[in-house]
Amino acid sequence: MNPRWSRVVAVISSLAAGGCASSVIILHDDPAFQRATQSLGRTQALLATSGAPADEQTRFLQAEGFYRYRFAFPSRGVGAHLAQAGAVFAELPVLQALAASLDMQDLRLRSYDGAIQLWESLLSARPETRLRPLTLYRLGWAYRNGGISGLPRQSGDEAFDALITHHPSSPLVPLARAAKEIPWKSKRLATELSLLPGAGQVYAGEKANGAVRIVAALVAAAAVLIPIGIAYQRRNDLSWRRDWPLLATSLGGLFVLSIDYTISYQDSLRAVVEFNEREEKAFEDRHPDAP
Repeated sequence: MNPRWSRVVAVISSLAAGGCASSVIILHDDPAFQRATQSLGRTQALLATSGAPADEQTRFLQAEGFYRYRFAFPSRGVGAHLAQAGAVFAELPVLQALAASLDMQDLRLRSYDGAIQLWESLLSARPETRLRPLTLYRLGWAYRNGGISGLPRQSGDEAFDALITHHPSSPLVPLARAAKEIPWKSKRLATELSLLPGAGQVYAGEKANGAVRIVAALVAAAAVLIPIGIAYQRRNDLSWRRDWPLLATSLGGLFVLSIDYTISYQDSLRAVVEFNEREEKAFEDRHPDAP
């Protein structure tokens, strides 16, 4: 690596470490974590009375652990933002890895994908398991926060429909029908909307957050395009000594726009998950018999 870049990496790394000095350990009084822990305990007790073989219960609980991996979303520290900015600007793998390692949000968001993978694996390996209705019910909710491709279903409604169709006598069927009516947001659509930074946040209900990001993107785009237009008009009379601010302004705007794109996209996924989790919590509060 060029010595100059080595110094840049060292500076950003030290700043990042300083900006993330707070512990990443989940706080003991985190309400989201406490609620998730209580739910996990109820599920464990339910499985113990299901009559399913021990290995199937273990597989289910492995997925349930991912699904219940919930704590209050942490705010990104200065270090994570600096590392992300450096990764966008320099496109160095070491900075991209550093940004990811400092980001607890990413760990939080991906847990749903692990849960879906494990539950679908259980159904594939044991299609006649006694836990199939409960697994389909869980998948109906979990798919709403899934973010990877290649899974057996396109949406949680497919899992709810399978439960309703193939297990009509299950006590979970009325809950599945009611759950299908609950509004939810899609990570995929939020990602597509984030082509305009902030639009994903507006879609997820965070209008003020999204508006700020949209304004930042428009200002940055103007900082890129206006100097280009001026330079084109004066294309026959440009000089470095007089017109270097045009280039500097455009590069600065491009840098800000790139950061806004990256961070807004990631934040829109957080907004989607928080929306869906609020709706699920409200549903469970209205249906205390829900597993």
